[in-house]
Amino acid sequence: MPYVTASNALRWTPVYRAVTLIANDIARVPLEVSSSGADSVLRSPSPYMSAFEFRRVMTMQALLWGNAFAAINRTRGGEILELIVLDTDSVSLDTTQGQPIYKTRVYGDLTSDQLIHLKAPNTNGIWGESPIALCRTSVSILAAQEDMALKTYTNAGNPKVALVHPGKMPLETLQKIEADYMKRHSGSGNAGRPLVLAEGMKVERISSTLDDSGLQAARSFSIADVSRIYGVPISYLSESTGATYGTMEWLSRMYVDSCLAPWLECWRAEILSKLATPFDSVVFDTDDLVRPGVAEHMAALRTAVEAGIMTRNEAREELDLEPLAGLDEPTLALNVGTGGGSTNIGTDTSAEEGTANDF
Repeated sequence: MPYVTASNALRWTPVYRAVTLIANDIARVPLEVSSSGADSVLRSPSPYMSAFEFRRVMTMQALLWGNAFAAINRTRGGEILELIVLDTDSVSLDTTQGQPIYKTRVYGDLTSDQLIHLKAPNTNGIWGESPIALCRTSVSILAAQEDMALKTYTNAGNPKVALVHPGKMPLETLQKIEADYMKRHSGSGNAGRPLVLAEGMKVERISSTLDDSGLQAARSFSIADVSRIYGVPISYLSESTGATYGTMEWLSRMYVDSCLAPWLECWRAEILSKLATPFDSVVFDTDDLVRPGVAEHMAALRTAVEAGIMTRNEAREELDLEPLAGLDEPTLALNVGTGGGSTNIGTDTSAEEGTANDF
């Protein structure tokens, strides 16, 4: 069975998809920090790395190794100059002294306020646990299935067979027949080559529990395991689950709430602790990740307009449409207003009549 580690786990596509999906989404969420110094350095962490790359690589390291580190380079006056990503295996933690000391291969000993440290879920709150190491069995099964599929298709999908002879044959002859069969019929280059038998020999297929649909079912289960490890909805791993438009919309909200939100909070806590102050604000705007569908968006705008909460031009602005003359006053729907049609609040209703869906 292939040996799986945090270093090679991205070789298997479900893990690659889950890790890069989370890291890319964390990196692309707009971030605003009320502290100007922290906001500035997070928008331009270093000359070698953009803000997107910085957040993506840090998140990927935490998802694979359980920990991610970035040294905080400051001036003598304490102004933050840059954030330098460190290799995970180049940092260790010494807790035997009065305060935690991070021992780094490049920058020597650093105190906790000199280092951003993202941690995956753990039981001690000090050092993150690698999801790959904790769930190695599940990922190793996935790796073994991929390896089996590779060998099967390398052999042109030929099933395991037995060549049966009606009589007894010496071992040397059996070995020669086996070698001749492997030479002529193994590998994709020999696909479709006819099998010639003599002396009453016949071919019997040896069944396997992972043939055809069995292998596919096992791989689907392993993909579901990766979904459980990282909290990514299985349909996001390109696995067909028969999800409808409505359920996909619900899944996007679940993905943000149960998968991305803890990592965003991990980032927020480190930013407030290491780059800003507890009195500053850190805001991640996830609206683009949970943007409703067209039907739901239109229904919400219609409700807001009919209730007099929004004007029709404000609703048009939400749809990126130009404002129209006469649609700047709130209106009420028939079941809310007192007149025979939609009512303009605070204006003469005889000046303009319209319906709540004019936008």
